[in-house]
Amino acid sequence: MKKEWIKCVSLAASFFLLSVCGGKQGFKETPVKPGEDWMGIYVRDQKIGYVYSRQDMKGSNYTFTQKSTMKLEMLGSIETFATTLKASTDSKLDLKDFSFDISSRQNSFFAQGKRIGDKIRINIETSGRKETREIDAKGSLLISPALGHWVLSQSPKPGDKLQVDIFEPTLLRVIPVSVKAISFDTLLIDGKEVPALHLETRMMNLSSEVWLDSSGISIKELQQPGIVMMRESREKALEIESNVEKLDLLSFFAVRPDSLITNPRTIKELVIRIEGLTAADSLSIASSTQKVKYRENGVEFCISSPDTSKVSRTDIPLTEPSEFLSSSVYIQSGDPEIKNKASEIVGDERDVMAASRKLVLWVYKNLRKRATASVPSAVEVLHTLEGDCNEHAILLAALARSEGIPAKINVGLVYLDGAFYYHAWNSLYIGGAWLPVDATFGQIPSDPTHIQLHEGELDEQAKVLSVVGKLKISVISYK
Repeated sequence: MKKEWIKCVSLAASFFLLSVCGGKQGFKETPVKPGEDWMGIYVRDQKIGYVYSRQDMKGSNYTFTQKSTMKLEMLGSIETFATTLKASTDSKLDLKDFSFDISSRQNSFFAQGKRIGDKIRINIETSGRKETREIDAKGSLLISPALGHWVLSQSPKPGDKLQVDIFEPTLLRVIPVSVKAISFDTLLIDGKEVPALHLETRMMNLSSEVWLDSSGISIKELQQPGIVMMRESREKALEIESNVEKLDLLSFFAVRPDSLITNPRTIKELVIRIEGLTAADSLSIASSTQKVKYRENGVEFCISSPDTSKVSRTDIPLTEPSEFLSSSVYIQSGDPEIKNKASEIVGDERDVMAASRKLVLWVYKNLRKRATASVPSAVEVLHTLEGDCNEHAILLAALARSEGIPAKINVGLVYLDGAFYYHAWNSLYIGGAWLPVDATFGQIPSDPTHIQLHEGELDEQAKVLSVVGKLKISVISYK
């Protein structure tokens, strides 16, 4: 196995998208000073990118533009990941409309939405496919670049707590954000002392520290897992080329256990203890093949490989659990190309186990194993036929669902070359139970060194980042 089969960089990239400073205090007229700002993005003192922000007034409305670029060194090659967000609000910073795109070497995603009453109507385009969705958006609603301006409009004092809803364009959903004022500080930025309001923000169990200047502009942010953003001049912010190759993010986020595991792909049971996890993390760490016990010195995991020879025959298509059969923005199981390819792979096979095996092995054999920095969709992966674990998992989920096999995405850790790396794989509903499978490794079932920390699509996967950098693993036994 090679390290390029594993991916933690996408988690860091996804977190960056979700963590830009973002009771329901009422909105009021809020002055916003027109201007622009630049920030550098750093991990372990190495620059990996920058953010450009601009805010303007147009009549009685405000417009916000935010562009980000990250260059990530991944196993000898440089991958570029870029986003652009444009939004307009009324004079109270209440969201009116937006456009958002994500681009990388492999993938592109574009969404454009407009507030209509208590709904946001969103037009989505990815891989040439277009669709329209509506989401609920009741009450006052911010977009993330406006959060700092809104906070200052509330005149918070240290200790004050605020609550507000923001629209998150990567996830295409409304998310509650809590903000706590910590202190009034003075930061040294480019050799100048800048008065700043120190905040703690929390979104989806992910916390950040943010410092705002007197205009409501962020001048420093500390984000999980280990991401630092600092105000810089335009020239300095754009200087990222020479530093990128010095930091291997795959190894940076790896968790090295206290002892090695021999022949990890062939073991049948693994017992480990993980320190740094608590019930308060709200992660789905228990499953039919992964038993957990909370102890004083950590969480004990017993992960076993099920005997698939005893699975009773069930014919597809299945109808339950229905929530894992539906199409979504990134798992496009209803797309004609996805449906045609799945039907071609499965052929006349109706047994769910045999059909699942065909799908897993097809994805394993046909996707070129390449580390990527992107937020992939199934249709794009089917077109490019390359990627790492996220691409394998999202394509398999779409193919399986299109054939009536309930499928979900697991995120967590997998053991490889002496360490546990952040990874994504699948569970398929077979024989009345969830069976973990890994199309990146071509495994059905996946081996017990796959440690599930959570499950779900991008919005749920982001919750894992609340524990990245905090975990310690002790190997108790394996066989």
